[in-house]
Amino acid sequence: MDAFVEITRPDGSSERFPIEGAQATLGRSGTAGISLPAESQLELEHILIAPRGKEGCWISASQGAMTPVMVKGRPFQSGILKWGTSLSIGSLKLTVTNKRAATKGGQNSVSPVLVLGLVAALGALAWMFLSEEPASMPSAEGMEAPPLFTDEAVECPAGQTGPQLEQAADSRGDRYVYDPRDGVASVRLYKEAAACFAASGAMHAADAQRATRESQQMQSTIDADYAARRLLLGRDLETEDWRSVERQSNALLSMTRHLEGNDWRAWLDQVHRIAQARASQLPEERR
Repeated sequence: MDAFVEITRPDGSSERFPIEGAQATLGRSGTAGISLPAESQLELEHILIAPRGKEGCWISASQGAMTPVMVKGRPFQSGILKWGTSLSIGSLKLTVTNKRAATKGGQNSVSPVLVLGLVAALGALAWMFLSEEPASMPSAEGMEAPPLFTDEAVECPAGQTGPQLEQAADSRGDRYVYDPRDGVASVRLYKEAAACFAASGAMHAADAQRATRESQQMQSTIDADYAARRLLLGRDLETEDWRSVERQSNALLSMTRHLEGNDWRAWLDQVHRIAQARASQLPEERR
């Protein structure tokens, strides 16, 4: 289906980006489906956008983003927005639409000069890319994947309450299927909620047990997915399935985002970049 995000900047200029596949992220990250690296007010992956047919688009904002997502002047976290709805992130205005831009006249028409310039630039980039020798895949010999979670004791954060933290954990846990980072974050939030409930006295013992149980269940689910994705990555590297290597490494990078500086993660980042390059050189029918 046709699904687009139209971005309007304060100076009145606008750009349209298609939403490729079932969902896409928007942010400063180079791996985001809609990448806007020059927009400092955005997080690396600020929102998730998932088209939902005639009913509209599911939008989910990153928890803890410094610049909130606003809809009709109110903070927006997640939900389905009808086609044509506008939202704002700082000075950026975003509109989700399922209508193609006009191609004849009007503000949405594209300059033929601009089209020719883009074609020439893409051709030059393609020539440079294809003329280079593909980088060799780095070895992970002697490296072990780091654990996602530790057994360290978690305390109740100052100024927080058990119900607040449990609600935040529920919200992030629900978004795990869209962004693995939220699932990883939810485990700690459940543990912090349990600590706050326990600190509130015996009357909240059942609440503490529930939050602990939720953290254990979420951690078990994520650990199983983490192990499965590593196995799939190893298989795909052996069979040189670069498109699948790109997908698995991207998911694993999201899961381990909180482990910056780890050697295994640095290796994974190299694998992801090389897989992206090799996948882009595959014939169209194999992509």
